Amino acid sequence: MGTKTKSDNRRALPKYILTIVIAAFFGALAGFGAGIVGTGNLSKGVKTAVNAALTAAAPWGIPVTSVVFLGLGWRLYAKARRLYNTWDGEAEEPVDTAEETLSWALLMSAIALLWDFFFLSVLVICGAGSSLERLGGVTLFLVSVAVIVVLQQKVVDLTRRINPEKQGSVYDLKFQKKWMDSCDESEKRQIGQACYKAYRAATNTCLWLWVVLLVVHYAFDTGLLPIAAVLVVFGVLQIVYTLECIRLGRKGGGAWT
Repeated sequence: MGTKTKSDNRRALPKYILTIVIAAFFGALAGFGAGIVGTGNLSKGVKTAVNAALTAAAPWGIPVTSVVFLGLGWRLYAKARRLYNTWDGEAEEPVDTAEETLSWALLMSAIALLWDFFFLSVLVICGAGSSLERLGGVTLFLVSVAVIVVLQQKVVDLTRRINPEKQGSVYDLKFQKKWMDSCDESEKRQIGQACYKAYRAATNTCLWLWVVLLVVHYAFDTGLLPIAAVLVVFGVLQIVYTLECIRLGRKGGGAWT
């Protein structure tokens, strides 16, 4: 076993070193280019242009993205409800299609929420519009979030009609725990696989963001705060994942919490 481990390490090491060297080369090249941009007036011009574009888009961002993504979400929910209402109680394909459609509806609500947070941040940071217009933007944000919550509630309620063993309400602060406890072992394995893939994607995204923000700092003087924020998320991912693996690795690791 020890010989095989050493052999695997020897085979993988050259490729690993080559990857590090190539990444370092392109990183240095990007840093050099960013430094050139930062020494001239180009970075200031880009900042001004981006700020102007965001300020102009801010008043329309929340209503437009809400109409698009929440409209898609409600349409998908309606499609899933029609499939369930016309189900004969025997064939599995309509139910499977309805459940997948509900998952897409949840995805649309999540994307709408991300855009809401983004454009609310633009309104606050860029100071787009007058005070009254910013208040209107906050109001639209709250309305959009309320519609998102209602859509998610409808999706959960229909899922519970399809699967009567499911428990929990989206308005319950312990909804996720109750929902997880009501899942069978196969569903928990699927959730675990999805969570691990999300963890890997988030980890890689944090690393790439760290590199990008480090390079961008030389061009636009973004400071340490964005980098620190990314590293906080990266740290939480690594620490929580490792501690949970340790807990679950113990004998009788316990139920989902």
